[in-house]
Amino acid sequence: MTTKIAEQVFEDDGKLIVKETHDFTPVIEKAKQLNRNTDGSFGESKLVGLIPMKLWAEWAKEAGVSAGDQGAMREIVARKMNDPDFALLRVWEGKY
Repeated sequence: MTTKIAEQVFEDDGKLIVKETHDFTPVIEKAKQLNRNTDGSFGESKLVGLIPMKLWAEWAKEAGVSAGDQGAMREIVARKMNDPDFALLRVWEGKY
């Protein structure tokens, strides 16, 4: 699911700047659909929510960790998915 809708590349004070614009609406709509049509359960597993890779990378950058650091990202994702600001990405309504 592509979320990038625009990209600008320019130079500012000798630095190359890449400005990306993303629209996460398709991801939010898919999460709503899954929430309405399932309880998020898949056997013993739960689909807590949908996280676009760009958002995942931004969360890692914000926390100062590698996006591939499973332990650190587990904590970050748990915190973010319980944050009301990201409630629209949730599929399962249980406690994460």
